Amino acid sequence: MDSTNKIAKENRSEPRRAKLRKYRIEIKLVGKPIYQFRVINVTTKGAGLLIKDDSAFLQMIEVGQIVEADFISPDGTAPSGLYEAEIKHITKPDMQEYRGHQLVGLSILKKVDN
Repeated sequence: MDSTNKIAKENRSEPRRAKLRKYRIEIKLVGKPIYQFRVINVTTKGAGLLIKDDSAFLQMIEVGQIVEADFISPDGTAPSGLYEAEIKHITKPDMQEYRGHQLVGLSILKKVDN
């Protein structure tokens, strides 16, 4: 927070691309089905996933967990492909349009060689 005007400072090192069309992420947990989620914003270092409140997936994950995430970019823009990623946060978004969902933030750790 900036104490002079009480506005939260942005900590991201690069802007996020939002309003993505058909950009998805598939996450496979050991012994579980593949889960596919809508990406609501993305950078080359991470992504924000929109997940319904009642999704069983939310019960299987926790902050700090490492997952393999397959970034599916219809335009071929980065990131695209299989990555090791860390779950950075699971939060309830403030925006009315996302009511009934949780926002899961992923941080990309490294590309996984196929």
